Amino acid sequence: MENSLTRNLMESFRHLLSEERKKRNLSQVQLSERSGLSRQTISLFESGKRMPTLLSLFLLSKGLNTSSVKLLSLLLKKIELRGHGK
Repeated sequence: MENSLTRNLMESFRHLLSEERKKRNLSQVQLSERSGLSRQTISLFESGKRMPTLLSLFLLSKGLNTSSVKLLSLLLKKIELRGHGK
């Protein structure tokens, strides 16, 4: 159960981050510069190889010019959709 939840969370987050970055016409390098995270770290998040820490979520929110609450809300919606096979 925990493994499927973790996989669902990672898969949902990686898609969300990529979509939100692309909506803003940002490259990984640009998001890196705006957030203070390395481009490699952003790449690891988007490939699903690493989950962000709470601090990373705040920094990504800053880089995406949105609130962390909004980002987490979008993530929750994505997780719920994946849970229903969509």
